[in-house]
Amino acid sequence: SGNTGIASSVGWSVVEGSATLNAADFSGPTSGVLSFAAGETSKVISLNVVGDTFVEANEVFYVNLTTPTGATLGTASAAGTILNDDTLPTLSIATASASKAEGSSGATPFTFTVTRSGNTGIASSVNWAVANGTTAAADFTGGVLPTGSVSFAVGETSKTVTVNVAGDALVEANETFNVVLSGASGATLG
Repeated sequence: SGNTGIASSVGWSVVEGSATLNAADFSGPTSGVLSFAAGETSKVISLNVVGDTFVEANEVFYVNLTTPTGATLGTASAAGTILNDDTLPTLSIATASASKAEGSSGATPFTFTVTRSGNTGIASSVNWAVANGTTAAADFTGGVLPTGSVSFAVGETSKTVTVNVAGDALVEANETFNVVLSGASGATLG
């Protein structure tokens, strides 16, 4: 604005805002020089953002103007925001073998399936633990309530959890237990 009867130029560059940017966030130049011929009043800086499957915070960046020639700087910075459009996957558990006889000895495996849905482009993990119900630690092999974790690599959608029930010769009522998910990383619980 102002006297546009002379040529002028200004340097520009992208700088980080509230989130860390890297070269992979943009394709094409992230700095340059704008040259105005006599009479020109505007130029456009176009930045091409690269899509990804990473769940991350929105990323704020600035385009700063520097080193004017044949002009002075008015507003020297403008903000832009790259909005995250990726979501965490959801982990859910279901019983694969819900009711079985415990047997008189040894171990009887009960299996549960943990499924991952939604964005599978990131790694995820979750802890699992047996919650008593009407069972006790002695009802499981090793005499302790089973615990563990499952990890999903990029692209994986299903994992199996096996809980070994200890067989015995006691006459008793049917017993129940639950397998509970907690501590999800890179995922939410369904």
